Amino acid sequence: MHDATSPRPQLRLAIAPGVASSYLAALLALQRAEEPEVSMEFNEVTASDLITGLYKRRFDVGLSLKQVSDSSLKSLSIWFEATALATPLRYPLLRQQSIRIDELKEHSVFRWKAEYSPSLDQYLSSMSSTERPNVQHVSSFEMLLLWVAAGYGVGISSRSRIETASQCGICTRPIADGPYEVITHLQRLSGQTNLVADRFELRALRVAEARKA
Repeated sequence: MHDATSPRPQLRLAIAPGVASSYLAALLALQRAEEPEVSMEFNEVTASDLITGLYKRRFDVGLSLKQVSDSSLKSLSIWFEATALATPLRYPLLRQQSIRIDELKEHSVFRWKAEYSPSLDQYLSSMSSTERPNVQHVSSFEMLLLWVAAGYGVGISSRSRIETASQCGICTRPIADGPYEVITHLQRLSGQTNLVADRFELRALRVAEARKA
């Protein structure tokens, strides 16, 4: 606890699009419960602005789906979420218990570009043009839901997001030839001395471990 004469401790957190919302909510709830005296500053930024902000010391910690290879930054993979298929109700693919990516070649596939999945994107780029699905990128997960629920095709997103939105008129099917994961990275300046950020990082890892249990 801080005393009345010292500045209130603060954590400046930058969050890039696509970061797992259920994990983040659990982390922020844990942070608030264990260190309520810490003032939290939230910054919604692009992945590139997040890195720039860390370099310029505008942020203490960043959460992003984009991993960086830079010795001046510490990048820790903390949360791993499986992707799944979102389909409209009464869609032909629902007859199958799971679906392979190459079975989607005759379907429109909507993806939120911010929700980057390295393994999935690498696999799609390696497929031949005759096997590759018709991928259409959308500006948000809400737009993905709109197109899928209206019956214009299927969507690929993190399974937890799709299941949370099941009331929107969609169904979930696992992807058989995965796992294709969405990975959240916690990023900080290397060698940074910040005890509040240190504890926040440990809580992020605790949330990940709790989800595995």
